Amino acid sequence: MLMKLADHAGKILAELAYADPRIFVLDGDLADSDGAIHFAQRHPQRFLMAGIAEQNMVSVAAGMAEAGMRPAVFSFAAFLCYRAYDQIRICLSQANQPVMLIGSHAGGLLGRNGKTHAAVNDLAVMLSLPEMQVWAPADWADVELAITHSLLDSAPSYIRLPRRQFEEATHLPGIAAGSRWLRPRQRVCIVSTGLATHWAMAAAELLAGRGLSIGLLHCAQLKPALQWQEELASADLIVSIEDHSRFGGLGALIDRLHLPAARLTLGWPEEFGGKSGPDDELLDYYGLSPERIAQAIEARVRQPATINHS
Repeated sequence: MLMKLADHAGKILAELAYADPRIFVLDGDLADSDGAIHFAQRHPQRFLMAGIAEQNMVSVAAGMAEAGMRPAVFSFAAFLCYRAYDQIRICLSQANQPVMLIGSHAGGLLGRNGKTHAAVNDLAVMLSLPEMQVWAPADWADVELAITHSLLDSAPSYIRLPRRQFEEATHLPGIAAGSRWLRPRQRVCIVSTGLATHWAMAAAELLAGRGLSIGLLHCAQLKPALQWQEELASADLIVSIEDHSRFGGLGALIDRLHLPAARLTLGWPEEFGGKSGPDDELLDYYGLSPERIAQAIEARVRQPATINHS
């Protein structure tokens, strides 16, 4: 059965709410699309349909958190991060209120929704906020980890989820963690997050078939960042791949590590504001399909004296 990761988020919160009366869910009139419907059906008395009023919704959630509740706010990432930014900045970040923001339909692949629904620089916005924890899950286990971790912490959090549907119970290799190696570390390493980890997995498989062994580090938790410097210290080339602008997201976090490795940053170009179209066509046009990613990495690796293959 195909299902969005946001649907899984709604189901997890609904299950956890049976044992935790502090959990409430607020939604901005998108419950049947952003996953909140699963909570609403099981806990109607703890579900607030706030309407198309994201600013008010975040303010209400902040008040609920101050009163000891643990609210989760659902909406499309574009509406949540941009329309309600001032309330997130003041009421959640500056006040350090433990509100969980769940932004679905994040990234550059919006199908027919178009650029008004695109959130291609939401990570840059949310990573810049003090106290804000930031997650970009890639599978079911990542979603559960992000939610349970956020509920245990006393800080606000943002959980970024894509529009794409996955087979139910899709799992990447290994045990869910803030970051984990999906392919063993090598001198050439890909670092990816969220939906882009699936592109990276496919690209690494293509490269393996061409005789290139590529390490792959998946980062579900972007803030606070984990031991990336230690994990990547031995790399000669670090390739970051993300469903986000090349500016201000995962690539920028890696650049701040000031590692000696060469760098290749792959993501949506800074001038990209979102477009309607089939996912495969958009990915190929902007160099983010597995084949285009593999070509970019191979071209970089094959450059004379760029990478030490020993």
